[in-house]
Amino acid sequence: MRSDLGRHSRFGAWLGTEVIGVDAERRTVEVRYQPRDEATNRFGTLAGGVIAAMLDSLTGLAGLAVLPEGTAAVHRALAVDYLRPATPGPVRGIGRVIERDERAVACEGELFDASNTLVARGRAELRVL
Repeated sequence: MRSDLGRHSRFGAWLGTEVIGVDAERRTVEVRYQPRDEATNRFGTLAGGVIAAMLDSLTGLAGLAVLPEGTAAVHRALAVDYLRPATPGPVRGIGRVIERDERAVACEGELFDASNTLVARGRAELRVL
């Protein structure tokens, strides 16, 4: 596992990001998020922007996991499918790399709430720097 996958930005810390595992052979990462109370909307579920931010984080971590140490990648595109409201509490993410070449990485991610219900999925394209 890359040494920098466990270090997070202040925003990553705000999301409660914790990398649980990396499977280099399957090109997957598992991440747990513990969003803060203020991440909810007026209906008491996690705000859509917070869900999108978690998918941005998850796909970014999946992309970095397949790149050499010291290499960076940035998002060029992120598409989010909101499947059902996400209840407050821990969120588990599974991110995977679908395709990679010298200049780009394509990833997808799925987010599950505390009851292991799939609440959102996303697809991302990252540009390797």
